[in-house]
Amino acid sequence: MPKLKLFFLCILYMNCLLPVSVVKTFADDWSFSPSATLTQTYDSNFRFVSTPTPGTTKGDAITSFNPVVSVTGQTEQTTFQFDTTTSGQAYLENPKYDTVTTNTTASLTENWSPIFSSSVNFGLVHDYTLENSLLASGIITPYQEHYLFNFGLGGQYALNESWNLIASGQYAKNIYPGSPPSEALPGSDVYQGTLTPAWTINARGDNIGLSNNFAYSAYANETTIKTITETLFFQKFLTESLNVKLSCGYYFAMLDFLAPAREFVIFPLPPHFVIVNLPETGTNGGFVFGVDLKKDWSEKLSTTFSAGNQQYNDVDARSFDSTFINGSAAYKLSELTTFNFGARYNTNAQISQGNLTIDYYTVTASIEKNLTERLLVRLTGEYDYETQSSPSLNLDRYRTWIDLTYKWPRFLSSH
Repeated sequence: MPKLKLFFLCILYMNCLLPVSVVKTFADDWSFSPSATLTQTYDSNFRFVSTPTPGTTKGDAITSFNPVVSVTGQTEQTTFQFDTTTSGQAYLENPKYDTVTTNTTASLTENWSPIFSSSVNFGLVHDYTLENSLLASGIITPYQEHYLFNFGLGGQYALNESWNLIASGQYAKNIYPGSPPSEALPGSDVYQGTLTPAWTINARGDNIGLSNNFAYSAYANETTIKTITETLFFQKFLTESLNVKLSCGYYFAMLDFLAPAREFVIFPLPPHFVIVNLPETGTNGGFVFGVDLKKDWSEKLSTTFSAGNQQYNDVDARSFDSTFINGSAAYKLSELTTFNFGARYNTNAQISQGNLTIDYYTVTASIEKNLTERLLVRLTGEYDYETQSSPSLNLDRYRTWIDLTYKWPRFLSSH
């Protein structure tokens, strides 16, 4: 245990010195890589609701402009990465939903010696909850403004040629400004730590390890969720074009929350019942698993398949047992044209404060073509369908969009 504490203290101390390394980084090799995407979308149900709110339409045409800037600096020991994405969206029929979102991240990795490296990362996100929640879990959430601030530390230590110890810690703060505030989703502070010893079995890179994860989520509505997850994983490179990763384990969740209850009071007269929120606790546990399979069938065709089960906390401070299946394929019609297909299924069973079940299906197909070395055009179609229990609800939507992306060459690069 003292060695483990020393390992974490070394990570923190080393990363406090990392800003000094930035100077070295920019003195050696750094580059500036911008790109921009113009998108025109038709969405048959852009808020993914059964009926639109008064004064709005259910479907709309949306124009988006998305500039991206990446800055990279590198020496033999240090890697610095900065990425920022801004997306402006204009709605033809519902201009009150016009938005500007941003996603900015920065990371710094230092290789202090052949056996020890550390990293620090920061992030700032301003977006809206609906699409991100669907992408993560298939759970529909209210369309609401969202800010995310996160900070993380990590380190990797090679105990010998075969054994590695990987440690990381992360803090994230979620803020949902509402108007009025009573309509806002509950904000949260999330703390997460992971410790993973891993063993490299052979020269091909096959490895086995045990991931030990602890997460603590504290919500503004006085709900807290503490989760411990132990996962054993195994990754094997069967051939140069086929590799598989398997994981299995168990999670245990402890929940504290306020639940409405009827309480009999005498005063003020006459005696009557009132609804009060009383503290309650609950526990839940279950198996987790994961499967990742990647296969390159030929120079033209490649496929991926993944499936898994995990414990998931949504933005409403609810806990779910969440399972997903996902598959994708990419086929090169020519050197410049590629066809992509993907399908995903999520099912979520609530394990706290209710018995809601949510099933989500999505199918996506796209074709992309490099018009020039720098200019790419992509046409995409997607269909989403969701069912919910308690209360019963069925929702669907169809989206199609065309992207035009231009990537500038790397600026200021020394090679």
